Amino acid sequence: MNKRAIYFTVGLMAIGLLGTAIIQWYWINWSVQLKEEQFEKAIKEALKRVASQIEDKGDYLEITEQYIALKGTWEQRRLLLEHIDRENRIHPKSLDKRIDPKNLDYLIKQELKDIDHSMKFSYGVYDVMMKSFIIYNGNFVVTMGENDKSSAAEIDPKKFPKESTYEVELFNSIAGAPGILKLSFPTKQKWLWKSVWPILILSILLCTLILACFSYVIYVVFRQKKLSEIKNDFVNNMTHEFKTPIATISLASDSILSPMIINSPDKIKRFADIIKQENRRMLSQVEKVLQMALLDKHDFQLSLKTIDIHEIIRQAVNNINLQVTQRNGIIDMDLNANHSLVNADQTHLTNIIYNLLDNANKYSPEEPHIQISTRNTNNMNIEISVKDNGIGMTKESQKLIFEKFYRVPTGNIHNVKGFGLGLSYVKAMTLAHNGKIRVISELGQGTTFILDLPLHIS
Repeated sequence: MNKRAIYFTVGLMAIGLLGTAIIQWYWINWSVQLKEEQFEKAIKEALKRVASQIEDKGDYLEITEQYIALKGTWEQRRLLLEHIDRENRIHPKSLDKRIDPKNLDYLIKQELKDIDHSMKFSYGVYDVMMKSFIIYNGNFVVTMGENDKSSAAEIDPKKFPKESTYEVELFNSIAGAPGILKLSFPTKQKWLWKSVWPILILSILLCTLILACFSYVIYVVFRQKKLSEIKNDFVNNMTHEFKTPIATISLASDSILSPMIINSPDKIKRFADIIKQENRRMLSQVEKVLQMALLDKHDFQLSLKTIDIHEIIRQAVNNINLQVTQRNGIIDMDLNANHSLVNADQTHLTNIIYNLLDNANKYSPEEPHIQISTRNTNNMNIEISVKDNGIGMTKESQKLIFEKFYRVPTGNIHNVKGFGLGLSYVKAMTLAHNGKIRVISELGQGTTFILDLPLHIS
């Protein structure tokens, strides 16, 4: 899959994820709005019923009191009551004489109970003429004139926020409504969203799950792309590594069979040595690939025995010293560890040290200067340090140096060959020996690999 196709796929997945999140949010918001509409409808109907009962009872009590006080015939009393009722509508009495706070409190609580509502609320009766509340939460509110504010009991306007307050007119007549019943729910929004919390939490979890899967898919796609590039690079490197010795062996073989060479034992021996060296080189490369295959499958067993790490270092230095001296380089050994016995597989431990030395040689300029040293960090460990004066590494390269097939960019150095398997093998085998490895490097200032292995305990 090319880069354009990957970005197109990622874009489609991002659009799909965003669309899902938007739909979820729209649906939840719609649910809240629907619940709010149902709530408002129920509250408004409840307020109308409360207002109707208050008006009926207020007018009934007033007329009943006057009816009892009247004298005369039934017809005279009826006409007089009609006159009183008409007068009350034109010139109504004050609200405090028409509304019983306790009765109002009972009616409101009963209506809210009937609609199964348990939200906190507050209510008040607002006198239009006085421009103040006369009743608040079941009690009369004493109001005085402007000249005597010290006795005035004011209602905080914040107790009746516009977005959560519902109202209905009281004792409406041709002269207008003298009072307004206001019912407020300060925690309405919190209550509404709380009602959809299970759905909201579930939606968040589902969106999180989708996002996690989306992120993982993106990670896998880009990792697969990277692995594909690494694979292609590996195949190209392997082809190059094998093509060169094969061509050399083929040329040497043809030369041996040449009539001019076949009678010259010295030249035959020379070409035979070339064939042997190149064959050994190919075998070494094949072994590296096979080793990594076994490591991937965890199909290997360590043949542990007590080994002197100093002897392993000397052996590895001796094996690579010819390559270093051919480049006019030197290897300094500073073996200061007092305790150097470890439980290890001799073959693999030798390969570890050799790979570190080979890496230091390959990534150093002309006349490499390699330093290998040991020291005891405590009574339980030995530290092996391999330092070079090579090209060094960036911070990014240091994070990737132990990954399979990764090769540090070499700039103008063109003699660095390999599959990018050496350091990956080193780390895998170090961990198999219960050891640790780390790298310290600075671009242009060289690199130091520090190997930490547990000592043999007698």
